[in-house]
Amino acid sequence: MAAPGSIQFVISSLNKFAEKHIKIITLDATANLVEDTPRKTGWARANWVPRIGAPSKLPTDVTDPQPGQVQGRSAEREAGVLLVASSYKLVNGPIYITNNVPYIQRLNDGYSAQAPAGFVQSAILRAVRGAFKSGGQSP
Repeated sequence: MAAPGSIQFVISSLNKFAEKHIKIITLDATANLVEDTPRKTGWARANWVPRIGAPSKLPTDVTDPQPGQVQGRSAEREAGVLLVASSYKLVNGPIYITNNVPYIQRLNDGYSAQAPAGFVQSAILRAVRGAFKSGGQSP
């Protein structure tokens, strides 16, 4: 362990701070995105999937999702959330929160009366603000 005040100690402390806040922002942003996404079948909501190092490439070309498919994709999201919360380190690379349904941009443009245009940006901004407002008390 590095001695307090040493460069190694400062770098280690900064890395821990950054990792903690990246986790908090990712978890809160994912939750906000799921909550804010308009819901008809639940497919768009279920497809917010966080991944470490690369965006999700899960297929989303389902035109009429069945409840089991929605639940399965929600389970993929929860697995991604758990992985981020339990093991993310800066050396793993960036975190991506991906939604590959072909109509997500249209929803974000305000197509549905259930959510205003720009709900994606708003969900992420709330997560960022919340992480620093609360002092980052989560993970």
